[in-house]
Parts: sequence; C-alpha cells; structure tokens
Amino acid sequence: MDIIPVIDIRDGIVVHAKGGDRANYQPLTSLLTSSVIPEDVIGDLLAWYPFQQLYIADLDAIEKGVHHPQRYKNILTAFPRLNIWLDAGIAEMQDYLCYSDTSRLFLVLGSETLKDISLLEKSGSDVEKQPILSLDKKSGQLLGHEAIRESAYWTDRCIAMSLDNIGANQGPDFEWLKLLMEAKQSVSWYAAGGVRSEDDLERLLEMGVAGALIASALHTGKLSKSAIENLSRDITLP
Repeated sequence: MDIIPVIDIRDGIVVHAKGGDRANYQPLTSLLTSSVIPEDVIGDLLAWYPFQQLYIADLDAIEKGVHHPQRYKNILTAFPRLNIWLDAGIAEMQDYLCYSDTSRLFLVLGSETLKDISLLEKSGSDVEKQPILSLDKKSGQLLGHEAIRESAYWTDRCIAMSLDNIGANQGPDFEWLKLLMEAKQSVSWYAAGGVRSEDDLERLLEMGVAGALIASALHTGKLSKSAIENLSRDITLP
C-alpha cells in the first residue's frame, strides 16, 4: 500500500493537525525533526525514510483563499524525487489554474471547499492533470456540494478524509471506508485520519485500501521505519 506522510502548513510553518479543529492547531512537535519550516521538515522526513509522495494541506489557502503556488515549485525543485499531493482549498477554476503549470504536483479537490464540480471532470491520459477528490467528513456529515455524494463524480483516486479522527488516536473510520469501497470498487481509496499503528495499516491493507495518509503516528514514533518498509510498495509516477 501507499504510505503518504502529511504536513499542514499555516503562516509559513508546519502545524500539528488534531480533530479538524484548525483554530487550535499548534506548531509541530516531532521525534523526526526539530524544525517547523516546511523545507526542513520535509528534508528530515525524507532523511528518515525515502517517501516518494507527500500530502500537504495549505491551511492559508483552505481557510482564507490565499494561494502560494511558488512555494510548491520551490519545494519540488529542492526535492526532485518527490511528488506532492496538495490540498490548496480549490473552489473554482481560477484557483485550479494557479497550480496547473507545476509538474509532480497533484491537486487534491477537497469536498469541503470545492464549488465548481466540473473540475472533477478534468481527467484523461495525462496523470499529471488528474485531480484527486477528497471526501471530507466531519461530525458524521460529508462536507460540500450535494452532488459529490454521487459516485459518478468520484475520481480514479479518492481520499476518505475523516477530519474528526485526525490526531485523535482513535483509529481510522473503517466502517465509512467499507461503505465507500462497496459503492465504487473501481476507485483507489486512500484513508486519511486516525491511523495509529502498524495494526491499523494492516487492517486497511486487508480491506483493500490503496494507501493511507499519516502524520501523528510518524511524529510520535508509533509507526516504525520497518513497518513502513513492510507495508509500502514502490510507486512509479512521472
């Protein structure tokens, strides 16, 4: 399965996401890095394990619509073997176009912020241009446009983002994932929120989940390098 580390950025620093309560996110504390500067945190993560993909949530973009496309061009230049999945709070086409000329950047369309659902139709043979839908769930409710509940709008790769479970040490939302996977089996599903340990990852793997997005379990040392090596598979992307 794909194991993808996550960092959340606000005001230029990396913060610790917990329970989707963004107003109270604090600067990151981690066993893997002593920094909160994004480039430093990424460098320390990759020095610890050679991840090929990284998920970034840009909270300034998600909450305020403030975009930093040059930041991600700089990061990708600094780390030429890395691919980034970026949630930049895309709402409309003009937001999407801010990032459209950046290679190795895969845009995540979060249901929480997406207004122009026609962006979900931007697919084709060029994998670099295919967006990734994140179904964002909080307090038991799927956030966003009503139409996104319909599987016809789901992309080839989708994230099941359980915001309440993030950093809460209560495990992934296995039941929701099961329902989503039954609803559209052709989708490669990625679990986000709540992964605590190797046991959680093994259960997700047994379910047939394509991958998992992880933050707290890495930074607290609950997920070992050997566990990642055992569960990961090589990814070949442009």
